[in-house]
Amino acid sequence: MIQIVLNIAQARLRDYLDNITRTDLSRVSGIKRNPQLIARLLASLARNEATTASCATLIEDIASEDGSSLARSTIRAYLDELTRLFVLEPLPAWATHLRSSARLRKSSKRFFVDPALAVAALAASVDTVAQDREAMGLLFESMAIRDLRVYAQSLCAHLYYYGDSNGLEADAVIEGLDGQWAVVEIKLGGGEGIGKAIKSLRAVRSQIDTTRRGEPSRLIVLTAFGHGYQTDDGIAIVPLTALKP
Repeated sequence: MIQIVLNIAQARLRDYLDNITRTDLSRVSGIKRNPQLIARLLASLARNEATTASCATLIEDIASEDGSSLARSTIRAYLDELTRLFVLEPLPAWATHLRSSARLRKSSKRFFVDPALAVAALAASVDTVAQDREAMGLLFESMAIRDLRVYAQSLCAHLYYYGDSNGLEADAVIEGLDGQWAVVEIKLGGGEGIGKAIKSLRAVRSQIDTTRRGEPSRLIVLTAFGHGYQTDDGIAIVPLTALKP
């Protein structure tokens, strides 16, 4: 029974994306669009979920399938239209003051508004995704970002990601209207993954010029399962199910 329900849900999501490729994108732009190219773009975006993949990367990925090519201006137009249709929701980079000479990234990360759409765009199944731990990690990150957006908006806060030219990253930064900020690393779980996330959060905290930004109100490792606890230096390990406004 569960498998039947999952199959029906995936079929409806694929129908939804099919309607977008065949009708909605042309309607919102006022220009007739190529449904096949849009479908391949959606699949490429799904393969690059939760990344800052450039237009050049997307073009190359689409071309590798069947030799089809899109101009950068066309890709940008499609991405803008998919965002206007609430299929995609970019996550902007955080702008702040750093202690070092590292440069902050400016490109947004791209996310489907719901990770289930990414799975549907790839015509994947639950079993297929479950066998690919890397894909599972990106989809869990996407789901966590979706939930964090909802909770942040309820608090009139904004959500960003952190990335700098030294390769240091954090999956999410929550910034309130009062200037308070918190940094979140998202991991499926497991001791090694959580340990790396804690190390990354400490590194991000050391990079921020707290004399100008103030100390973070919280450093958080968001996990898929397990119990919540706190490290000696105040980093909270929190399962996704414990989130609330």
